[in-house]
Amino acid sequence: MHNMTSRENLLWVTDPWSTLSHQKDTTLRLMEEAVNLGIPTCWTSADLIFGDPSGSWMACSIDRTFTRTASSDPGSQMSRWEPSSFRQVHDRVDPPVDERYKEIARRLHTGAVSGEGLLNPLAVITGQSEKLPLPKLRHLAPRNLVVKSVNDLPSALDFIRQHTPFVSKPMNLAQSIGVRQHSSPSTDEECLKLLAEITEHSSKPVLLQEFLPGIDRGEVRMWFAMGQFIGALKKFPIPNDFRVLIDAGSKIEVHHPDPGELRIAEEIGNALLEHRIALAAIDFISGKISDFNITSPGLLVQLEEAHGQNLAKEVLQRLLKGF
Repeated sequence: MHNMTSRENLLWVTDPWSTLSHQKDTTLRLMEEAVNLGIPTCWTSADLIFGDPSGSWMACSIDRTFTRTASSDPGSQMSRWEPSSFRQVHDRVDPPVDERYKEIARRLHTGAVSGEGLLNPLAVITGQSEKLPLPKLRHLAPRNLVVKSVNDLPSALDFIRQHTPFVSKPMNLAQSIGVRQHSSPSTDEECLKLLAEITEHSSKPVLLQEFLPGIDRGEVRMWFAMGQFIGALKKFPIPNDFRVLIDAGSKIEVHHPDPGELRIAEEIGNALLEHRIALAAIDFISGKISDFNITSPGLLVQLEEAHGQNLAKEVLQRLLKGF
């Protein structure tokens, strides 16, 4: 069993190895750079870490030969580790944040020393919707309304009447799944029918959000580490759609924020620090926050490629400095 008293190890917890997009995966890129920098690095997946009945965690120590493009699954090399062995535990399991996700996060929190070593914090990754920014940043969000039950229907009708077109986003899904654009129905009856459809008869909460036509000019992603702005890129919708879908071929290009965007980045960075959010990727359309990625912020590889810089090294250096 491993129990290094220096606690210099970093543990990265992801989805199963076979499900990762190895060449473009942000977590694997950070692991690869950690190995390059000589930082003791371990990996595990959410379906393997709690496999030992003694309470030890199952993880694989990553050696100097590791690259993110390697095809071999390190899951066959798992060994027992004490949670106290790790300086930082990065919960990088992809959303949606369902009950299984929350249970994994809670168990990681229990094992990490006083929870201080778990990034991002339990309360944030299990309680903060990625469809909405932190309360302090709500003024940067598009006009929106969360519909949870039939009690919200009168407010939803008012919202739909005022905002045409509008977008619906299922609160329990991620990666643009179920996101739709709507024109305002002509009658209240049609509105109620649409609301029943998108909320599955009030069984699934949905975010109604004003449509931002600036999406035609692209969506900006800003990356943050320990509250510091790292870099930005611009993503464009796929043809004949309003959604940005990277896996479906959305175009990506380098983006250099203007002075107004840099002021917003500073405001966001301060809010992230206040909530001890170590890693985040915030998406903007026309200066409004469209997504607030804090569970497993991605596209770091694409960000590096766009800028031609080793940004993973900067991210890791900031992580190791701590808050």
